[in-house]
Amino acid sequence: AAHLAVNILPIQGPKEKYSSRRLRVQQLNLMQGHPLGKHLFSFAVISDTHLNEDEFSTDSPFDVNRLANRRLRYVIQDLNSREISHVIHLGDIVHPVPSKKDLYSNAAECFFQQTRYLKHPIRIIPGNHDVGDKPMSWSPASGVRQAYLDAWSEHFGDHYFDFQHRGVKFIGMNSQLFDSGLPLESEQQQWLSNIFENMAESRVYMFMHYPPFLLDENENEHYDNLGSQSRRDLLQLIEENSVEALFAGHVHHFWYNRYRNCDCYLLPSTAFTRQDYSELFRIPPRAAFGRDDRSKLGYLLVHVYEHGHDFEFIRCCGRELESDHFSVEAPDLQLHPVNPRSSRLSVMGFDLRHDWCEHVQIPPTGGLDEFDRKTVRNDYPLLSLWEMGANRLRIPISDLCDELRLKRLHDLAHLGFKFTLFSSVYEDPGFLEILMQNAHLFEGWEIAGGSDKVLQLNGKFLDEIRKSKLRLFFSPLRSKSDIIASVGTYYHVINHGFSFLDFEQNNFDKLKCINSVFDGIVIRCGMTDSVLQTLEFASRVRQSTNLQTSVHLRLSADNPAQYQQNETHVCNRLVNALFHAWRLNVEPIFCDTLVDNDRGYFPRIGLVDREYNPRKGAKIVKNLHSLMHAFGTVKASDSSVDDDGIKRLSCDTEFGSATALTFPQNVSFYDVKTAGVITDDEKWLDWESGKLLPEPTPFDGFPVVSVASKHLRNRFEF
Repeated sequence: AAHLAVNILPIQGPKEKYSSRRLRVQQLNLMQGHPLGKHLFSFAVISDTHLNEDEFSTDSPFDVNRLANRRLRYVIQDLNSREISHVIHLGDIVHPVPSKKDLYSNAAECFFQQTRYLKHPIRIIPGNHDVGDKPMSWSPASGVRQAYLDAWSEHFGDHYFDFQHRGVKFIGMNSQLFDSGLPLESEQQQWLSNIFENMAESRVYMFMHYPPFLLDENENEHYDNLGSQSRRDLLQLIEENSVEALFAGHVHHFWYNRYRNCDCYLLPSTAFTRQDYSELFRIPPRAAFGRDDRSKLGYLLVHVYEHGHDFEFIRCCGRELESDHFSVEAPDLQLHPVNPRSSRLSVMGFDLRHDWCEHVQIPPTGGLDEFDRKTVRNDYPLLSLWEMGANRLRIPISDLCDELRLKRLHDLAHLGFKFTLFSSVYEDPGFLEILMQNAHLFEGWEIAGGSDKVLQLNGKFLDEIRKSKLRLFFSPLRSKSDIIASVGTYYHVINHGFSFLDFEQNNFDKLKCINSVFDGIVIRCGMTDSVLQTLEFASRVRQSTNLQTSVHLRLSADNPAQYQQNETHVCNRLVNALFHAWRLNVEPIFCDTLVDNDRGYFPRIGLVDREYNPRKGAKIVKNLHSLMHAFGTVKASDSSVDDDGIKRLSCDTEFGSATALTFPQNVSFYDVKTAGVITDDEKWLDWESGKLLPEPTPFDGFPVVSVASKHLRNRFEF
């Protein structure tokens, strides 16, 4: 993708005063060979800003709503730091409804006061707070009506829009009009028909406030979707006109659906989360009973390419900006985040132990729905994996046999995810038929068991597998004596996979019989095992045999009762694994813990918490995958440990060098700086933002990474 780096002078005042600002723009080619072709442009989509009538008041009973104006102000400043073609707002611009005339007018004025400072063109469509709810016989809320439509027209202008930009048709609709019977409904329908009848060949992106559906196109109508008839009509229009993407708001949470060939995105809010959907998470909400889950607040960047698009979720995390404090500092160099589709060096994947496709029934709360439950899917695991650029996923074979999950696997494959199956010995003929029909979804199949059983797999079964490109991996079950030998005590646990301790002096004779049946082996890296020795062993296996390797990186303790909650240790382990795998060209590595396991056996923290918000580990994986993508293949590497126990691992790559430092936990930022470990000629990667800074962010034992390159400006964006 060709992205633009911009050095923006501080904003001094309203739009008319900065139209002549001098911008230093440098074309950057960050993602050569993107699978979707050449980058054309990027734009932003925001939703549900819910502005109040003034800075400190709100007509909502929920106190968090008071922050909406300051939170949008931060979003606008963030948008101003990005090189995008335009911004689209999906509605619920203001919180006061039109019946509250003065409050509505004042909130509208607040919106225009803020967007005066936005340096990009913005297009808007109304939401239910702006013109009234969709027609609902069971709801006492004020429905859409002519007087409310007139109020929108008076304060905001048109109810729908269309425009063309670089071969893409943008269409925004007033979804509250559907099934309303108002004159503007038929006018909008005729306008929409005329667009498609007269449109030359073009890609189409559609925008609306209400989503057509949340989970399934045939779901019952409820407060958060379109009525059944208008939904069918819209989906037919999408299918007949090959609409590429649909963007909707209203629900204040992230969902991704794939309808026919259309990517459907449901956007979070910039102001607050909907507390009824906190039911998605198996943990009590931490703030405002689920209405202030700040890590989920933000907006979408959409990057458009010749043959498709990618999205990037910008987490604004509820950050605020006071009135009249708009400014943009001189920009820093920043990693361009990769995703499962774009990444060329995605080393680390994840073992999806928790349900990655979980359907949850949201109970009627009496607030918005009262007479039925609504079923939704938790898509925050998907979002966390997308953000980390982790495209290798390990799933049990039962997921392939579940119709709903199988359909979802196809959706995620479209986004660039690759899957590895795992099981014990399994030769069900019915399963084999399903597997062969969907073999293109999978990279491998890991089969665990005793060698006596696994090596005697049915010949016909193996012949069928060989017809596909599916690679078979053998993972030996560890016996009771093996477990005692490795940890000194027997626990009632299931361990499998080879260890580097199983082979003396690089004698791989025991793998010869495996080679005749399998394409690779599973290697286990327990919590107390050396990451370096494990990955060096995997590298030797690859070089000395014809076998591939699948490395399992465990974040759990060996004792099933021990709670592993040392986040520093987890982060150091992740950095070591990623850097050593990068330099040794060993992949994939499957991390065994995506989400916190806060109950049951082997309790431990993961890379995201139980609300699926990113921990430090997720930010490390995200930024190191992006760094690997930018810097390319490792040409040479070096490692050392100094007297203070500080470990240094350096990689010289195609486009520069990167050095990881990991520390004993008792080493402070001051100790490291004064010891001369940090020098002035390096840039340091900030885990939170992906920016390159003059020195590391203060830490207490957490790993840091420095980079140096003559090509920094060609590998990073501002």
